[in-house]
Amino acid sequence: MTTLFEYISSAVVDGELPGDFSLPDLADDENELKWADGALDGVTMYHMTIPEIGKGDRTLISDAVRAASKGDYDLADSLFKMLGKHLQAIIVIDDLHLYIIDNQSKLNAKNLFEYAIHLLFESDNRECVKFGLSLLELFKMNDKNDLKEVIRTIGLSDEFALFAIFVMLKWENGNNEIWELAKKLHGWGRIHAVERIEPDTAEIRNWMLMEGIHNDVMPAYSALACWKKSNAEDILRNGPSREEFKAIGEIIYGLLDEGPVPGISKIQNSDEILSVYLETAGTMELTLDDYEVIDEILGYVEEEYSDKCPIALECKRLMHTYHARCLMLDAVKQGRCLELAIDSGIDIKPYVYDLMNSSIEGNYHMCRYLMHDDEYRNKTMELYRRELPLEEMKTQPAETLGLGREYWRQSAVEFLLQELRDHCFEGQDFVAVGLQSAPVRTRNVSLNVLESWVQAEQKPLSELLPDMWELLLTLNEIEPDDKVSIRMKKLLSGSIKF
Repeated sequence: MTTLFEYISSAVVDGELPGDFSLPDLADDENELKWADGALDGVTMYHMTIPEIGKGDRTLISDAVRAASKGDYDLADSLFKMLGKHLQAIIVIDDLHLYIIDNQSKLNAKNLFEYAIHLLFESDNRECVKFGLSLLELFKMNDKNDLKEVIRTIGLSDEFALFAIFVMLKWENGNNEIWELAKKLHGWGRIHAVERIEPDTAEIRNWMLMEGIHNDVMPAYSALACWKKSNAEDILRNGPSREEFKAIGEIIYGLLDEGPVPGISKIQNSDEILSVYLETAGTMELTLDDYEVIDEILGYVEEEYSDKCPIALECKRLMHTYHARCLMLDAVKQGRCLELAIDSGIDIKPYVYDLMNSSIEGNYHMCRYLMHDDEYRNKTMELYRRELPLEEMKTQPAETLGLGREYWRQSAVEFLLQELRDHCFEGQDFVAVGLQSAPVRTRNVSLNVLESWVQAEQKPLSELLPDMWELLLTLNEIEPDDKVSIRMKKLLSGSIKF
């Protein structure tokens, strides 16, 4: 058995984990949802209501702690594993601490401390390692340099970074420890670190400005913290350098994306700040990244106010310069900044078609930019017919999700099918291919198309497309996925509501 600490420590290169590092996969089924390291805890903290701990789990907490206190590590391991199956450690941590604090006179602190170290070094269970770190929060370890190094190492994993940070918060110079760890993290761990670092030095404030927003999850999670902790507003008002202006733009872009967490709405004078940003932009030689920020500001003020408000008009002025158009055209020819170019009034369809024609495998996802134009929709479907072995793609249905490069052709057809929902009867050959594809996902997308056509025409499939109805009747006999079969039967029986 390789413990998780061994797995992490053996992967460290130059003081941090490689960008593609992940802990051993826990999923047994390829169709089972796989969480990136730290993602489940992150989503739980930011997007879920923490459930109340039930009586049974409270009993489990007390039994596990008492077993560890008595030195019965085998029993404690079993109980903590059982607890981790019921509830994530992040949900249990406060109740765990409260139980230990309330019962400290009855517990053996030395055994609890040694048990926590046992979990850190010897467990291959993620939640148990987190329980071990949670226990260590309760102990002073200013003179335990070797143990600190272990926590620094295990904290390099996004799965455990938050729990390592909780421990570091209790250390002397803990704020600097968390900052040093944050520099080596790039996923959920960096998000948690940025949230908890205090900007008590100029170096930290500068890092918050230049680097804090950069994570592999979503910049929006850290945008508000970076804005406040970097003194970005003061820097913007006092004439930022080119590098500082770029960094401020990245933070503003994250603030405007309030999908995951509140951002710009939490800044009292946000309109004034956006105006100052645009005024400063007028003094800079702008890059595509800057124009992306300006376009995001434009979308925000158009939705919140009007496309005629002063901020919107200034955005449009900046985006419609000759310099901006040249930059955007060059980017579009390389398949970049397509939405930005559209917002700037550039007709991207000829360039997108050329890109797809040069490599459909690399660019099939761009078909959505062509399918709403009659001429290019037909040209795109002919390109697909020419470049994809449609007959060979008709296979026996399976229960696979169709993940991986081997299924890129099916993914290409799915992108096309998604656009055909609004174009009744067009591309029926692609619908047939999708229905006869191995991945469940591809069959579902084809069914989406048929359902849309039936609803749009307000006629049953048997009347609308008799040949497709016959094909569906045959395919339903061999369909292995129950949910797909139910959808097929609704189309066959004419029970889709108009």
